[in-house]
Amino acid sequence: MPRSLDQWLDYISGLHPLAWDLTLDRVATVAERLEVLKPAKTVVLVAGTNGKGSCCEAIAALADASGVSVGLTTSPHLHRYNERFRIRGQEASDVEIVESLEIIDAAREDISLSYFEFSCLTALRLFTNANLDLAILEVGLGGRLDAMNIVDPDIAVILPIALDHQNYLGTTREAIGREKAGIVRKNIPVVLADSEPPESVIAIASDLDANLLQIKDTFDYGDDECFWVREGQRYTQAVSGQSRLPKASLAAALQTVALVTPPNREAVAGLNRLELKGRLTLRQFEETLIYLDVAHNPHAVEHLVTQLSLRGVSKIRAVFGVYADKEVDSMIATLKKRVRYWYLTAVDEPRAMPAQAILERLPPEERSRACLMSTVVEALKAALAQREADEAVLVFGSFPVVGEALEWLDGTATL
Repeated sequence: MPRSLDQWLDYISGLHPLAWDLTLDRVATVAERLEVLKPAKTVVLVAGTNGKGSCCEAIAALADASGVSVGLTTSPHLHRYNERFRIRGQEASDVEIVESLEIIDAAREDISLSYFEFSCLTALRLFTNANLDLAILEVGLGGRLDAMNIVDPDIAVILPIALDHQNYLGTTREAIGREKAGIVRKNIPVVLADSEPPESVIAIASDLDANLLQIKDTFDYGDDECFWVREGQRYTQAVSGQSRLPKASLAAALQTVALVTPPNREAVAGLNRLELKGRLTLRQFEETLIYLDVAHNPHAVEHLVTQLSLRGVSKIRAVFGVYADKEVDSMIATLKKRVRYWYLTAVDEPRAMPAQAILERLPPEERSRACLMSTVVEALKAALAQREADEAVLVFGSFPVVGEALEWLDGTATL
């Protein structure tokens, strides 16, 4: 009997013993069998600690505005698995994804693949069959040993590097940078959007004779002006407005597209208006403003605090759930001065940190201003019911936490 997409996702979730198996030989072998290692005329790999999804979204928007046909894959998803695959601006259908999963499953024979490796191969097959100008591939974890790195990119993008996933990538920025720079290939352009990059990244790019393009030097996207280079010539353009997405991501996207095609000036001017669900997403419930952000490490929370400050948000009721492997102490320390009350919760996933464990990580003086909630929705309902007139509500900590909150808010939200 044919499987539905949900049944396929259950199936591929249980096939491989490790969720993150940082080896490339198995997935590369299956990709060779499928003949999907060149999924578009130009392939961009995007790595970095934070801002990858924002950068990928901005590359897709700019390229599309210039008439370039685009395939975009990002992860994880907020609501539906289909969000991971976009072709010419449209999400892949259940039928298209199931067909790819069936073909991948047959091609792998006795080779074990993880959930993410199935997802990687699905993207590559969908894009290969779509005859695209540009494939934008977001790296899932690290770079050097991420499944997406089986593809040789024409352009490598490396966004700001911070501490995250230390158990897999190393405990210093130099070590993590070395892993991220694993996506660089010989003689290709490298768009580096870290203003203070680890020396390991610079060294790897140099060793491979890569064409290193650095933020602030070759390209940038500031408050009033942006600039980029194309075919040896520098271009500038005035910009205005407050962006919800990281400026480094927008700058890297602009320079990346300029390597492919002349950027559309109207699209460049509109980058500050670009939105990505789960990145400082704003909703309103009655008179209360609700901000939702997938920030899940200290660097991302610092960016979140900066963006809230720019919007005059200083008093918060925080709905917080996080994975157990995250730097929870630093995340809390960065935000705690703004939080009047914490609503601690956890999603139904093995990786989720229990709410009680989060409570124990709060400073002792904060614990009297915190409660444990069984679900994200119950936590959000409580925050909204108890809010004061001068307070906003913030939901943050992970993709599934924000996803569950958005599903309720965009559905039939009632207290």
